[in-house]
Amino acid sequence: MPFKKTAAALIVTMAVAPAIPHVALAADTLASCRAIGDATQRLACYDALAASAASTPLAAAPATTPGAAPAAAATAQAAPTTPAQDFGKEKLPRTEEQRAQDDKEQEEELNSTVAKVVALPYRIFAVTLENGQTWVSKEALTFDPKPGDPVRINHGLLGSYSMVVGHSRLVKATRIA
Repeated sequence: MPFKKTAAALIVTMAVAPAIPHVALAADTLASCRAIGDATQRLACYDALAASAASTPLAAAPATTPGAAPAAAATAQAAPTTPAQDFGKEKLPRTEEQRAQDDKEQEEELNSTVAKVVALPYRIFAVTLENGQTWVSKEALTFDPKPGDPVRINHGLLGSYSMVVGHSRLVKATRIA
């Protein structure tokens, strides 16, 4: 009697197999096969499961053609990236080609004008530029910056930045906004 119930459950499960995900089918059917007490019947259940899995293709696997992969790669490279997608990009492994292209695109120096100044303790200043960027000096400035003063920010070593505000000396700086 248990064999008939198991066989009926297996047949029903195999009949609805195309309608449900393949992985869920395999887990349910494996559980029903595992519940069979007789070793011969359990083996027959597993064999039937293996045969049905081999004969049914995976519905989730997309069909690809040989020319589709290069076209998809070209589309992915041509798609414009947002600043959020580029965040931290400089830390990813890159090919020599990508490194050369990024070096061309990256500006070595930013020249702007002070739009707003906020004084912080120990003669440290938060300087907002005309383009909306806010930079904070990591060292004391020799002169108090004023709105309208010229600002030059350079790339330093190891990802650091150097800032010169007005006629002040060069100091290390960090962008905060």
